[in-house]
Amino acid sequence: LNIAALERSAPSLSLSATSRPPSPFRCAGHCVAMFSLFTLCHLAATSPHKTVCDGRACRPGEGNAQGITHGSNPYDIRGGSLKLNPHEPDPASPLYAPLAAAAKDAASKGLVYMCAADYDFREIASNWMRAFVRLGLKNALVYALDAEAHAHLTARGVRSVDGSLAMADFNRTRLARHIQRAEAERHLAAAAVAASGVDVLLMDCSHVLLRDAAPLLHEAAHSVDVSVPRGNCDGRTTPRSPAGCNPNWSLVWLRGAGSAEQRSRAVAHQVAGVRLGMVDFYLRWWNGAHCILNGFGKLFSNSRPSLADAPAAGSTAVVTMPGGPGGGTRVGLLPLSFFDSPLLYGQQKRSGAAIERAAKPAQRDRL
Repeated sequence: LNIAALERSAPSLSLSATSRPPSPFRCAGHCVAMFSLFTLCHLAATSPHKTVCDGRACRPGEGNAQGITHGSNPYDIRGGSLKLNPHEPDPASPLYAPLAAAAKDAASKGLVYMCAADYDFREIASNWMRAFVRLGLKNALVYALDAEAHAHLTARGVRSVDGSLAMADFNRTRLARHIQRAEAERHLAAAAVAASGVDVLLMDCSHVLLRDAAPLLHEAAHSVDVSVPRGNCDGRTTPRSPAGCNPNWSLVWLRGAGSAEQRSRAVAHQVAGVRLGMVDFYLRWWNGAHCILNGFGKLFSNSRPSLADAPAAGSTAVVTMPGGPGGGTRVGLLPLSFFDSPLLYGQQKRSGAAIERAAKPAQRDRL
């Protein structure tokens, strides 16, 4: 088969408001569907997420790929598949230039708050933004993971940036679940914002801001590259938990407005965490939802973390990672007054933290 000729003869790609943008590669209609290490056609790579089901808007989770198991990923013989992140967090690239511009426009004192949401999460993202409106803060934006979410949010006055093309680029990988791609892409997008010279707090859309968190973030801004909340604090110090608490990687602050060295280390840390999460997925064909977050956890524990000093009560603890990327990341473990999420399900009691989380009434995952 003449692969170059087939690519030239493939039909032109078009985008619609009801489908994910397709992969840059599409198998020509007359391509023989033969799996051979010698005659490989670029197979159609599709997104595991859609927003239209039977001619109507999908219910939350309904449009995600179903029936994915540990045995759903045979040995990869597709020559075009990537086993690492499909793009870099370059703020000048076509994928991220609109996001970088929007972040700079929205930032206040060099800081922007950001969450990522697809069409399923459109109402949760709107609620996330209402917290900022209530506090009179305007330095927040939603990174929309599909065009439909972007259109919905924009029509309701929510500052949104369309990230659907960056999400479509993950069709070139073998990440099987939409949530895995969403986790990877939101961390790369935050890195692109930091690379543009803006501090960014990457939040879940289920996080609720109760007061401006900027003072707590700026407190240790001169001495850290990345800051995260503390989680699972049992008081025991171990080589992998030098401050007696584990980092919570779903809520991450990146130092983009600091020195060039801080910015470089913060971006390198994000890319390394995503890559390690994807490596973990490929090594074990693990279809768990949180392989990307596990990548950040392993990056931290494998980088010889060490507590820089004994922090005062209620302040940020600085942990150095001499074995980390970019010459060694400095991670700030934020005080418990920054974020509190004691429960994932059931009745949530107010703790007085700057950021809390809306708990699900009962355990029910959207996978």
